Amino acid sequence: MKKFTTMKETERPTGSERTVMSTVLRNMPIARADITKLTNLSQQSVHRIVDNLAERDLLRLDDPYISGRGKPSPRVKIETKRFISIGISIGTEEAKVCAMDLAGQPIHQDILEVDPGEPRKLIAAFEAKIAQWLSEELSQNQILGLGIAMQGHRVDRRGIFVAPSPLAKWANYPLAKEFSSHFGLPVFAENNATCSATAEFYLGASDGSDPHCLAYLSFNYGYGAGLFVERDAFLGGHGNAGEISTIFTSDQANKRPALGELVKRLNKASYSISNIQMLTKNIDPSNPVISNWLEEIRPQLCLSIRALKAVVDPNEIVFGGEAPTYLRERLVETASGAFEGQLTPNPVLRVSNIPFDPAHIGAALLPLHKLIY
Repeated sequence: MKKFTTMKETERPTGSERTVMSTVLRNMPIARADITKLTNLSQQSVHRIVDNLAERDLLRLDDPYISGRGKPSPRVKIETKRFISIGISIGTEEAKVCAMDLAGQPIHQDILEVDPGEPRKLIAAFEAKIAQWLSEELSQNQILGLGIAMQGHRVDRRGIFVAPSPLAKWANYPLAKEFSSHFGLPVFAENNATCSATAEFYLGASDGSDPHCLAYLSFNYGYGAGLFVERDAFLGGHGNAGEISTIFTSDQANKRPALGELVKRLNKASYSISNIQMLTKNIDPSNPVISNWLEEIRPQLCLSIRALKAVVDPNEIVFGGEAPTYLRERLVETASGAFEGQLTPNPVLRVSNIPFDPAHIGAALLPLHKLIY
C-alpha cells in the first residue's frame, strides 16, 4: 500500500478563489481586468486572489501584454506543472485510467492489464500504474485526488453501487472509502454515465457552446444516462438520476438498447462475438442482425428519449458510451422520430465528438470539479 502526496486542505481554493479559478479555466489566457468584469469582484480582490493562487501553483502569470491605452498587463492561465488528477473507469470488459492536468487536459491514458471484475487485483494494478507515471514524466507532480467511474447504480450517496453481473464482486463495495484509505487521497465515485456526461460537457461540445442541460446516453453492457445541468452533474435524491433502464418492464428489459443484448443476438446468429469491443473490429456496420436489433429496440429507445425530454428538458441528448461511431450514428437515426407530433421544443440528438467511452476522463475530472472549480 502506497500513500501518495496530495494537496493540503489549506491549499485548496475556496469561495471567491474558486470563482476566479473557473473563470480563468473557461477564458484563459485572460487579463485580471477581464476577470473583474466577469466575476463582479473588485479589482483589488481579483489582484489579491490571483497573486495568492499563483503563489500556491494554481495559477500562473504570462508575460505582460498591452491592450488599448492601458499599461502592460500579464494574462492569467491555469498552472499545469504541479498538480494532477487521476481517474479510473471500471467497466465490464476493461479498466481504463487517465492522468489529467489542472486545466482538464488528459496527459496519459491507458488500459490496465487486469480482470476488472477482481477488486484486489485491479487496485494493485492501478497503484502500480500511478507509481509508474510518477516515477517517469510526472515525478514533480502531486495528486489532487482520484475519481472512479463504476458501471451500475447507487445503493445510496455514500458511493456504494450495485454493479452488473460481470462486476459482481464490486457490488456493495465502499469504493470511495476503500480507495481513499488505500491511497491516502481524496476520492470521488460516480457511475460511468455521469462521468461520461462530465467529460462530454468539458471536452466534447459540438460547437464550443455551454449547454445549460445535457443528457449523455451511455450504450455499454447496459444502458443508462448521465445528466449535466447548469454546469454540474445532476444526481437526484438517491444519486441515481439517469438510470433510464428502470422505466422498462421486465418484458421490455431484453429489448432495451443495451450492447450486451446486441452481443447476445449476434452470437445467437452464429457470429463469434465474445465482448463489446469486437463490435468495432469484427462486425460489418450493415450486418442484418444489427439492423434487426435496431428495429427491435426502437420503441424502448424512443420511449427513454421522450422520458428524458419530458422530465429533464435537455438542450442536447448525446449518444456515446462503448458503442462504435457507426452504431452511434445508426442509433441517432433510429431515434429520429421520437418527438413526432410534439409541440414543445425538442433537444438536439447528436453523436458524441469523443469517439470512445470517456468515463475514465470524466472520472479524472471529478476531483477538479469537486475541489478546484
